[in-house]
Amino acid sequence: MQDLSPFFIMTTIQAIILGMVQGLTEFLPVSSSGHLVLANYHFGFNFGNGASLPLYVDLATNTGTFFAALVALRTDVWQALSGFLQGLTSADARQKDGWRMAILVIIGSVPTLIIALLLRPIFEDLNRPLFVSFMLIITGIIMWFTYKSGPKDNVAKLTWKDALIGGIAQGIAIIPGISRSGSTIATMLWRGASAEVAAKFSFLMYLVASFGAAILSIIELRDSQIDLAPVLGMIIASFVVGYIAIVWLFAILRRGQFKWFGPYLWIVATITLLRLLVF
Repeated sequence: MQDLSPFFIMTTIQAIILGMVQGLTEFLPVSSSGHLVLANYHFGFNFGNGASLPLYVDLATNTGTFFAALVALRTDVWQALSGFLQGLTSADARQKDGWRMAILVIIGSVPTLIIALLLRPIFEDLNRPLFVSFMLIITGIIMWFTYKSGPKDNVAKLTWKDALIGGIAQGIAIIPGISRSGSTIATMLWRGASAEVAAKFSFLMYLVASFGAAILSIIELRDSQIDLAPVLGMIIASFVVGYIAIVWLFAILRRGQFKWFGPYLWIVATITLLRLLVF
C-alpha cells in the first residue's frame, strides 16, 4: 500500500494550486503530469519527498478535469454514446456519425490501455524534475513542427487507422513530460484532421482514458483515509480552470498558434535544469 502520510500535511491552498496547475495544463499541450511535478518542486511543497507526487493527487486533479471535458464536450459525448447504444440494435444507426465516432474512440483507446499498462511501472519512478525537463523539451519540438489544420472537418471522417495511431500517441504520453493532448492533437493534425476535430477526438479519448485511470486509482486507494478538504479543493480548482483551458485551446487552434507552446516548454525546462544542475 502506498504511503499517504504526506496527505495529512497538505493545506487546502496547496491543493488548490495543484488543482489549478492540472486544470490549466491537462488540455493545453504542455504536459499536466510534468507541470504537477515541477509545481511540486519549484513551490517547495515536498510531497513525495520533493520528487514524485502521491497517487491521490493524480486521482483528485484528474477527476476535476474529467468533468470539465465532459461538460465542454457534452454534445459530442451524447452523440457518441447515443449513437453507440442505438447502433447495438439498429443497422441504420450504424451508418450514422454517432456510431462511427464511438467506434473510433474505442479503437483509439485500446492501444492507449495496452501501452499504459505496460509502461506505467517503468515510468512511475521517473516522475522527477530532471527527467520531466528533458521530456518537455521533446514535447516542445513536437509542438513547433505540428501542422495547423487538415481537411477532415468531422470526427466521423477519420479512419480506423487515424484512431489507432492517435491512441498510440496518447499511450506514449504516459511518459512524464510528454503532453497527452499535445501528442494526440499533433498526431491527428498530421493525419489530416482539422484543428477542431483533432482536439475533440483527443479529448474524447481522454475521457475514456481518464475514467479508466480513475478506476485503477480508486482500487489502489480503497483502504486509505482521505482528508476531504484538500481533495475537494483540487477537484473544484481543476474543474473550473480545466473548462477555461479547453475553451482557450479551441481558440488557439482556430488561430493556428499551436506551435508557440514549444518555446514556452523550452523556457520552463531550461529554468528547471538550471536550478537542478547549477544552483
